[in-house]
Amino acid sequence: MDEYDAETFWKRYKSLTKKDLPVILKTNIKQSTLSTWRIQKSFPRADQAIRIADSLHTSVEYLVTGQEREYSTCSPEALEVAVEVDKLNNEGKKVALSVVKGLETQFPLDNSASINTVAE
Repeated sequence: MDEYDAETFWKRYKSLTKKDLPVILKTNIKQSTLSTWRIQKSFPRADQAIRIADSLHTSVEYLVTGQEREYSTCSPEALEVAVEVDKLNNEGKKVALSVVKGLETQFPLDNSASINTVAE
């Protein structure tokens, strides 16, 4: 059995939820549609798979391959700054980025990453 087959997709789906109702409510995909996909061992369309994965708090990649990608993480403080900056309009975001880049000279990074790399 190929690890990327639909049957395995639905096994992973079932491992994340025992009932379809929460998925149905969050995705607006009908129970009959979910059942048909499982019975026919077929994949949902990409947009539907994304909605299903989001409703299960996972990724389509996990449902298809069983693996999650590793994403770089940032400190809670950096995340807090990003959330606040995201609330600004485009001009405010540009100013905030300039301020952060200016701080880099006074407060060097603890690791080898560059603010320019992160911001791009």
